[in-house]
Amino acid sequence: MKTKKMSLRKKIIIAEAIFVIGALIYLFFSTTPSQIYPLHGMTIIDPDFVFEIENGGEILISIDENFTDPLIFDEGSEFTLPPGTYFWKVKGGFKESEVRNFTIQGHVVLNIKEENQTYVIKNEGNVDLNVTKKTGSFISEIILEPEQSEEIENNSSYEGGQK
Repeated sequence: MKTKKMSLRKKIIIAEAIFVIGALIYLFFSTTPSQIYPLHGMTIIDPDFVFEIENGGEILISIDENFTDPLIFDEGSEFTLPPGTYFWKVKGGFKESEVRNFTIQGHVVLNIKEENQTYVIKNEGNVDLNVTKKTGSFISEIILEPEQSEEIENNSSYEGGQK
């Protein structure tokens, strides 16, 4: 009778140990950091997008797949990236997600607005613009960074393109 009780007790302890180990393994793998947005291989036009992650605290971004010189941001950080292809992963504690990539596409937007009886040109794209100003036979160039604007003259013509 004693040996039956000991055998039953050992079986219960083994079952409990298996359950606890299984629960720990599940918790370990269910809390792996993961990326939600941007999707792998996605092309993004607006550089002011928001990274969506799960079970992580840091976002690592690099221009190379080996992350030799990564940019590291905390979840919720705001930053703007120039056009190009990037690799990214999420880090949470000592675990990291898989590596994914996305591309920020450059786009050119040059607007002319009237403000206080003058005209202003503004670069509303996400790349530098090279604006050629022609006044009679005189030609000059203006470089406008994204969100930069400059007052223009009525007697000149302007032509813009990506730098």
